[in-house]
Amino acid sequence: MKRPANTALLLALFLSSMLIVNAQTNELTSVKSKIMELTDIEIDAFKTGDCQTMGDLIDDNATFYLDGMKAPKEMIIGFCKRIQRPFEAPSKVTSEFLPISNNSAYVVRIMEFSKDGKLYKKEIVTKIWVKGEDGWKIAHLHSTITPQ
Repeated sequence: MKRPANTALLLALFLSSMLIVNAQTNELTSVKSKIMELTDIEIDAFKTGDCQTMGDLIDDNATFYLDGMKAPKEMIIGFCKRIQRPFEAPSKVTSEFLPISNNSAYVVRIMEFSKDGKLYKKEIVTKIWVKGEDGWKIAHLHSTITPQ
């Protein structure tokens, strides 16, 4: 009689673990969708000069590194206000959205710039998004531009 009880217990444990894994997978899929949506909003705000919206998506205590140099949030907002638009369009853009947990995600965006079919510049931007009391915010940004 122990065998059916052990089998039932093992089956119950297996099904419970499958439900937990499925719930975690669904949560991470939801996080990825939300970060993809917010990334589009943030990029569009920067492109159009809506620096208020862009700034609202950045945590007040965020860390920024531009080509290896630390920059405060105010500098990023000031850069957004001063940069000449429209921007040069990259010839290729790839983005990876990597949810870490139900309240954090990592984004890697690579933009390649070509002229006459030759790559001459690459920009790699990484951002860490964190969900807090005020919703999702960028907590860390690193941007590096390298000539090729």
